[in-house]
Amino acid sequence: MGFTATDFFAMAPQLVLVIGALTVLVAQLILRKGAAISAWNIAVLTLIIALTIVVFGLSDTSGRVTFLPRAFLGVDIVSALNSSFRYSGFSSNTVLLFLAIALLAILPMRYLMPRLDLHFAETYFLLLASVAGYSYAICSEDLITLFVALELGALPILVLLGLNRKSVASNEAALKYMLLSAFAIAFLLLGIALLYGSTGTLKLHDLKEIAPHFTKTRVTMLAYAFIFAGFFFKVTAFPMHTYAADVYEGATTIFVAILGSLSKIAAVFLAFKVVFGIHDLYRPYLVPLFTLAAVGSMFYGAFASLWSSNLKRILAYSSITNAGYMLCFFIVPANTDAGLMGTLKQEAGSALYIFAGTYAASTLMAMLVIAFLETQAENAAVTLENLGGLIHRHILLKWALAIALLSAMGIPPLAGFFGKFFLFRYLALSGNLYLAAAAALASGVSVYAYIRVIRPLFFDAPPENTGNIAEPSLDSSIKLSLYFILGAIVFFVTFSSFLYNTGIVAIQKIY
Repeated sequence: MGFTATDFFAMAPQLVLVIGALTVLVAQLILRKGAAISAWNIAVLTLIIALTIVVFGLSDTSGRVTFLPRAFLGVDIVSALNSSFRYSGFSSNTVLLFLAIALLAILPMRYLMPRLDLHFAETYFLLLASVAGYSYAICSEDLITLFVALELGALPILVLLGLNRKSVASNEAALKYMLLSAFAIAFLLLGIALLYGSTGTLKLHDLKEIAPHFTKTRVTMLAYAFIFAGFFFKVTAFPMHTYAADVYEGATTIFVAILGSLSKIAAVFLAFKVVFGIHDLYRPYLVPLFTLAAVGSMFYGAFASLWSSNLKRILAYSSITNAGYMLCFFIVPANTDAGLMGTLKQEAGSALYIFAGTYAASTLMAMLVIAFLETQAENAAVTLENLGGLIHRHILLKWALAIALLSAMGIPPLAGFFGKFFLFRYLALSGNLYLAAAAALASGVSVYAYIRVIRPLFFDAPPENTGNIAEPSLDSSIKLSLYFILGAIVFFVTFSSFLYNTGIVAIQKIY
C-alpha cells in the first residue's frame, strides 16, 4: 500500500508534531550550548504551527476540496491509509484541545525546568511525541492502531514522571505508575484479543454493526470489560484509581499537570470513541459497569479529599471525582427508546467536550501555581498549613488558584459552571436521575474540600516580619501561561453555546 499526497494532508497535524520532535533531537546533537532553550523554542513553534493547521484546516485553492477539516466548523471527513485513519470534525476538535493543553503546559517550562535542574532537550521531544501519539489515536479506526498510538502518547509521560532522578519521591511515583500501567496495558490487550476472537474484526465501524449473538455475547462483554478496565486506569477512575494520590504527590508538578490534563482527557475521548463504536444492543450490559465506576469515582474522590492537606493530593482526589463525572456521559439507560439513542449520544459527546475542556483548564492553572510555589519553597510540598505564607504576596497567583478552584466547584459564571450544567442537563435528558443525585451529592462534598483550600488564600493572617515588602515579580513565561489559561476559561464561558452546537455536528461525523 503506497502513500498518496492526500494521506499526508490528512495526517498533517501529526506529521508536524513528529517532524518537530525529530528536529528537537537533531538540534540537541548539533548545538552544544543552549540546546534546551532551542528545544523549547522549536517545541513551542511546532505546537503553534500544528494549532494553526487544525484551526484553519487544509483545502485546495478553490476551497472546494477539503484535505483536512477545520476545527469546530468542519463538516467533511477525510480518510487515509486505506481507511485505517479517519479525520473528522470530532477529530479536529479533540486534537485542537490536545495541542492547546500541551502549549499551555510547555510555556512555563522555560522558567521551571532550570530551577528544577531538569532543563533537558529530551523533555520537549517526549512531550511532542506524546501529543502526536494521542492525536493519531483519536483518528484511528481499528483497535490495534488505537492501542499502539495510545501507548505512544502514554509512555513519554511515564518517562517524564521519573525524569527527576535526584528525587526519591519522583522515582517511586514513576515506578508505581509504570507497574500499574503494565497491568492496564495487559487488560487492554487481552480485551482486544477476546474481542477479535468473538467478532472477527477490530474495525470500529464494523464493530458498530455487530449485534449481540447468543453464543458470543458473554465473550464479547468480557472483552469490553477488560478494555474499559484498561481505560479506567488511564482515566483515573474507580477501581483503577489507587495510584493517583501517590503519583501526583511524588512526581514533578509540571509533569503531573500534563498527566492530569493531556493524558486524562485523551483517555476519556478515546474511551468515548470506543463506546460510540459499540452496537446499541450491548449498552444494557455496559450500564452497570460504567455506573459502578462513575459512582465509585465520584464518592471516593470527594470524601478522600476531605482528609488530605497536601494540595497535590487534593487535586489527585479531584481528578478521580471528575473522572466519575465524565464517565456519566458514557451511560445511556437500558430502557432508552431506539429513536432517542442518537440524540442522547450527540448530547453526551458535545457536553463531554465542554466539561473536559473546562476541567483541563482548571487543573493546569492550579498545578502551575503549585509548581511555582514549590520553587519558592525550595521544592517543599505545598500544604494547607503553608499555603497562606507562600502565596500571600503573589496577588496574581492567589487569584489564579482561586479562579481555578471556583471553576472546579462549578461556581457561575466561570467555565466549570457550564461543564456542570451540561453534565446535569445530560443526566436529566437521559433519565439518569439517581446518577444525577449521586453527582450532586459528590459535588457538594467537593465544594467543602475546595473551600478548605480557598480559605487560607484570603483569610489566613500573613506571616510576621513581612512589613510592606512589594509583591515579588513573576517570570514572564509564568504570567503568559496564567493569562492564556484564564483566556481559555473565558473562551469556554463566552462560546459554550457555540461549542455545544458545533459539538453536536462533530459527533454525528464520528462514524
